[in-house]
Amino acid sequence: MHAADDRRTLISTAAPAAPRLKFRGEVSRRTILDGAWWPRSRDVVVELSNLVAALDARQFPVARIMLNPSVWDSHPRRIGVAGRTVRLGWFTTLGAELLIATTSGDRRVDLLVVSPDASSASADAAMTMASSGPDALTAAAVRAAMSTQSPGSPTSQSRAEADWESEGGQVNGHRTGTTRL
Repeated sequence: MHAADDRRTLISTAAPAAPRLKFRGEVSRRTILDGAWWPRSRDVVVELSNLVAALDARQFPVARIMLNPSVWDSHPRRIGVAGRTVRLGWFTTLGAELLIATTSGDRRVDLLVVSPDASSASADAAMTMASSGPDALTAAAVRAAMSTQSPGSPTSQSRAEADWESEGGQVNGHRTGTTRL
């Protein structure tokens, strides 16, 4: 049995705002992260509505989004964006720093989710690392690298690579059979 909220499609009434996004210049099937997203709040309906609109502009019509419920204020099952319904899946097993969006044709984009509470400097560093780091850099490795940074110290690519290497290096076959953005 589902609660009444599970059957409703929520639509944002907030004025649209350009999401803070950074994408890789060249996306390949070997890339684990396609970029990064820094939401302004924990209001999932408003933030995802803006993100979906931005992905639409990149010719990526999102049908489903998977994310971790721990960082969001609410957990709707559906949102309405651009005249269609986008289904949301909430998975506690998915890292809080990762968002996976797919189309009905199984195209997929994985984004690092930077905490809305992050400072501009640390958010920019994490977004840069996610969008220009090694192909096998994971969202968890970016989070770990950022948490080991001392306040005011510059983010270094070599630190991210070191974290990545300590986690086992490149993951082969991470996305076999999926079309990338």
